[in-house]
Amino acid sequence: MLQSFIASTRFRALLVVTLFAIVTFGLYHELEVTSWGEVRTAFATTSLAQIGIAALATVLSYIALVGYDVLALRHLGAPGIPFRTVALTSFVSQAFTFNFGFGILTGGAVRMRLYGSTGLKPDQILATSVLVTMAVWLGIAVVSGVALIAAPDVAVTVLSIPPDVARAVGAALLGLVIWAGWYSAEKSPRLPGLDLRGPSASVTSLAILVGAVDIVASGFALWALLPADVALSFPAFLVIFVAAISLGVISHVPGGLGVFEGVILLAVPATSHGALLASLLLFRCIYYLLPMLIAAGTLAVIELGERRVALAKHASTLGSSLGGAIPPVSAILVFLGGFILMVSGALPAEHDRIAILRHTVPLPFVEASHFIASVIGTLLIIIAYGLARRLEAAWQAAVALLVLGAAFSLLKGIDYEEAIVCCTIAALLIAGRRWFYRKGGVLSGSLQAGEILTIGIASITSIWIGLIAFRDVAYEGSLWWDFAYHGDAPRFLRATLGVAVTALLTIVYRLMTRTAPMSPTVPLEELEAAAAVVAASERVESNLALIGDKRFLFNEDKTGFVMFGTQGSSWIAMGDPVVVGEGDAAALVWQYKELVDRHAGVPVFYQVSSPQLPLYLDAGFSMVKLGEEAWVDLEGFTLEGAEKRKLRQAFTKAQRTGATFEIVAASVVANLLPDLRRVSDAWLADRGKKEKGFSLGYWTDDYMTKNDVAIIRVDGRIIAFANIWRSANCHEMSIDLMRVRHDAPNGMMDFLFTALMERAKSEGYRWFNLGMAPLSGLPRHRLAPLWSRAATWFSRHGDRFYKFEGLRSFKSKFHPQWRPKYLAYPGGRLLPQILVDVSTLIANAPTRARTLEAGR
Repeated sequence: MLQSFIASTRFRALLVVTLFAIVTFGLYHELEVTSWGEVRTAFATTSLAQIGIAALATVLSYIALVGYDVLALRHLGAPGIPFRTVALTSFVSQAFTFNFGFGILTGGAVRMRLYGSTGLKPDQILATSVLVTMAVWLGIAVVSGVALIAAPDVAVTVLSIPPDVARAVGAALLGLVIWAGWYSAEKSPRLPGLDLRGPSASVTSLAILVGAVDIVASGFALWALLPADVALSFPAFLVIFVAAISLGVISHVPGGLGVFEGVILLAVPATSHGALLASLLLFRCIYYLLPMLIAAGTLAVIELGERRVALAKHASTLGSSLGGAIPPVSAILVFLGGFILMVSGALPAEHDRIAILRHTVPLPFVEASHFIASVIGTLLIIIAYGLARRLEAAWQAAVALLVLGAAFSLLKGIDYEEAIVCCTIAALLIAGRRWFYRKGGVLSGSLQAGEILTIGIASITSIWIGLIAFRDVAYEGSLWWDFAYHGDAPRFLRATLGVAVTALLTIVYRLMTRTAPMSPTVPLEELEAAAAVVAASERVESNLALIGDKRFLFNEDKTGFVMFGTQGSSWIAMGDPVVVGEGDAAALVWQYKELVDRHAGVPVFYQVSSPQLPLYLDAGFSMVKLGEEAWVDLEGFTLEGAEKRKLRQAFTKAQRTGATFEIVAASVVANLLPDLRRVSDAWLADRGKKEKGFSLGYWTDDYMTKNDVAIIRVDGRIIAFANIWRSANCHEMSIDLMRVRHDAPNGMMDFLFTALMERAKSEGYRWFNLGMAPLSGLPRHRLAPLWSRAATWFSRHGDRFYKFEGLRSFKSKFHPQWRPKYLAYPGGRLLPQILVDVSTLIANAPTRARTLEAGR
């Protein structure tokens, strides 16, 4: 009856509870007389050498633990598993077992997860856990036996038995281990519940050796941390250590928490229980908690890696939903992180933490870390605005500064709270990396009044908090040069100076610096590539690419491009994308929009055609009509008929006055440049205008010699000219620069265009493009959009600025087809500023082009 009760589960449970109650009572009694001030002081007095030795012993113990799994797998006949997998599984499973107990359950679950992916069967994995547990107890028994024989005196304190009995117990333990090894090797007993024979003699011997190394190393880790007043040899301490481990495991308390510490406190003779408790807490952190954190992180990385596809899909879905909010939220978090660092630098440090730093970190490092952390906080506040603009450089700087801020927070006062905040924000930024893609410097862009105000308020607030915290400290000039661990007020003064100087210098730099979004020069290879596309294009306006005042965005195979210029924040593309062959205009529209977005600009397409409107609507652009372009169908062009009577009369009249028409080949235009230049200068002077560009050409000797030139002479003198644009496949012809002397006979322009159209028709061209009549063809209905009504009014009453109606009337003489032209822009309230930027770009293009040429 008694034997059956002892073997029952109830008895084992009662024994565990009784043991736990006894140890708990003893632990409570010891802690009742322990001062936590002593514990904190002991923490501060523990040397880095002690901590380092304990850490090395811990590493050795965990390396030995790998041997358990290696031997178990060897016995099971599963040697094909890579050692890296075995070591990782052993480390993670043992770390979980040590902290949560129930090794078969916790460590077995980890082994089942990690070994299962290698093809190991569940019964083999379970057998591995059982063999590892047996090997641990064999190691405990061996170390206990040797320690009791080597240091029997300590058994009097721990076990209350005489030294001779302790030696006998030690010898018995060693004998039991030897017998267990012999029995397993000779009899090969089947392990209960498993279809597995016991290990061989060699495996058992190696398991005992591994277990001994593990126990000795872990015991040495705690022994190295013991206070100096503990006069206990290492073998004697091993007896206590093994007893504490054994009772902790038997109690089934996770990690033996409380039981292990209670046995050590009761058994180890020490003058200060506070110092001994500090050693135990450090050991718990080094041997248990730190490996547990590393193991948990490693396991999380493995799990996330195996589920990265599914997680990436969910993250992409979430990011798409919240993507627009990520940059501003990140900017707010970085701003708050910077402000926390600034305020932390203005407040006194925790004296207990400074006491620890006094024994671990030299004073110059503490002082420098405090100053640098405050400066980093100021920089984070400044670059937060760059994150809101999605600047890649701001993201890189923010992540680096947050990591540095965390490090310096720990060095200046063990401010782990600030370090956690900085690391968390840095992790969030890293997770949202793809949303920060725009180019530009960290401090690029114009400085807004709101930025100055916010930076100023944050700086002043942190300084004000510091002044309140140190209001009882009388100011003296010597405070600036007072360096001490507890010199909080002097550190605040120096940090305040760093914050103020950093903020002021940044604001001054931003106010004085203007950075161009792109290089101002156009590479020669870009011009050559554009010229090749223009030569193959059927669009005559593609010749605008050759003027020299634009940048280019090419598609991947260089069969198409977008030509553009920048003015303010507006990135203005001239016309539709120019593509030849199988070029994809839609892809270029998106590519251009992405380019502008990376530079935080406003994408605009100026003078786009109606057939291409779906491209821009699909890309999210809004449209406003700019005017209409006149296209003359050359197949039907003739001077015959009643409707062409006036045009025919003007042509005949010009001939009677002696006007002659000729086309000069581009190769010989250089010989006529002086005469043509005089006509051009006289035309500009007569109208009081200067050259414009971007949407039309302007005089340069190089540009004038690129194309044939149509010339009108009267009595041998050049009185008018126009350079000729031709498209590929004789699709269309047009002119760009058209200049006429003020003293030329009337009707010379009619004569020039009529002669050109007849020549174009004779050469087989399909269309003659007369260009756009601005603000023409806009609806005049009272319900028309505001832009249309305003533009219509301006075209009717703004003749003193531009001959809107006269230009349309002139082109109508040739009975053209009118095709609308549009401005594509992002919509909203940007239109007025965009129109101003377009006008400015057209007016200043020649000046910019000369700068480009000089730069090249």
